[in-house]
Amino acid sequence: MNKKQVGLICGLTAIVALGSFLIINRVNANKAEQLAEQLANSLVAEGLPLISVRVEEQAPLTLEVTLQYPTTDSPERKAEILRGRHAVRWNCAELNREKYQISSYIILILDDVGKQLSWEQNFLYQSDPEDVPVEYTMNLEEAANYLRETFNPGSAQVERFELIQEQKNNTIINTLYILLVEPDLQTLNNDLPMRQIEPLIKGVNQQKLYQVDICWLEIHGPNSEVWVDYLYDYSLSVLSWWMADGVSTDWFPHPAPLPNQEPTIIAPPEKTYPVETLEPTVIVPYP
Repeated sequence: MNKKQVGLICGLTAIVALGSFLIINRVNANKAEQLAEQLANSLVAEGLPLISVRVEEQAPLTLEVTLQYPTTDSPERKAEILRGRHAVRWNCAELNREKYQISSYIILILDDVGKQLSWEQNFLYQSDPEDVPVEYTMNLEEAANYLRETFNPGSAQVERFELIQEQKNNTIINTLYILLVEPDLQTLNNDLPMRQIEPLIKGVNQQKLYQVDICWLEIHGPNSEVWVDYLYDYSLSVLSWWMADGVSTDWFPHPAPLPNQEPTIIAPPEKTYPVETLEPTVIVPYP
């Protein structure tokens, strides 16, 4: 075989390799766009104020979700943002539940004039599927009664305590809704019922009594003012909340101060823990 033939074969090989690369790139791009469209449809169906879902990066796949909320700050806006961020997290994790597809996702929150309110990037990791479905010892009604008897509201008035089973994207979701009314901030800060939620939900799941996926806790003042809006998602191991000024911060963990220094805020890790990781819980206060 002479040099001319060798050169011809090398050239053809390079052309075939380039063509294959371009085809694979196009297939990946189409798949990424389809996933972005699927996520957008799910978020719109939940009523989120969605601006866009776009492909930020193809390999590894990163999607960017942009939501828009009113410019005027209020407890209601904070509550809506809290729920919006959780909906994005849940739906992104759901896209990965059967097949690992999304490496990470970005949540960008804007106000009406386009000002950035918050930005976060969360990473998803491949997890081993469960071989055997978990069997629980309680039904929905028994679990609701157990949770109601176990939870101690302290001095608060219980306006709502309800365990609801819903279906979302062909997935059964069990959500515990709690609404408490406290007589004053001092009583709330003495009782701090928020501290009970995570161990309560973990205990029910880990003892295989019942599958409780999410707990929404709202705490109001005597005049219906919102003092705490709290979310714990057991399936994602995510804890998020918003609190009004004056509510104690002693109930959630803080980074230890350095020697001879005042306490400082430490930036969160670049990567959150895997979707199926139960320990530790990712702490996400309102931005």
